[in-house]
Amino acid sequence: MPILSTAEEVDAWLTEAGWHPGRDAGEEVVSKAIATVVARYRSYGVKIEPSEPAIAFIREHAFLRAVIDTAPENFAIFTPHLVFKGDAEEISELAANLGVPLFPVGYDSYDGATILMDRDGRFFFAHHTGAYYLGHEKYVAMMRLMSSEMEDAEDYFS
Repeated sequence: MPILSTAEEVDAWLTEAGWHPGRDAGEEVVSKAIATVVARYRSYGVKIEPSEPAIAFIREHAFLRAVIDTAPENFAIFTPHLVFKGDAEEISELAANLGVPLFPVGYDSYDGATILMDRDGRFFFAHHTGAYYLGHEKYVAMMRLMSSEMEDAEDYFS
């Protein structure tokens, strides 16, 4: 998969995964996915709640599987999910350090890294190598995700 450098390229990449302008997975489906992940985090002692930007992103992108690179098993899967139980505590700690709640909106199927959004629509990436800032809106975040040109999340701690 080539590096994405424009909004049009991001749209084309997401279109290959089934996205289209105005896509809406539906309130009932999205509510169930959100409730499932909230309960899973809660089972590990972590309280999460989706923000309006996270809900809007999930409704538009829920369950898309976009190829990250040429490895067929490497996808960005856009759905609320807790990949590893230890991630709940790490994501809670990241949210505390940032001073804002975070909500999972997707993950990388290869590494199990989590794509997160805050209430301001900023995207973060919790990876086993650290926490990263992807950008303030979808297009920048997806371009950075695909290029691995991410900033340390520490630069955004409160």
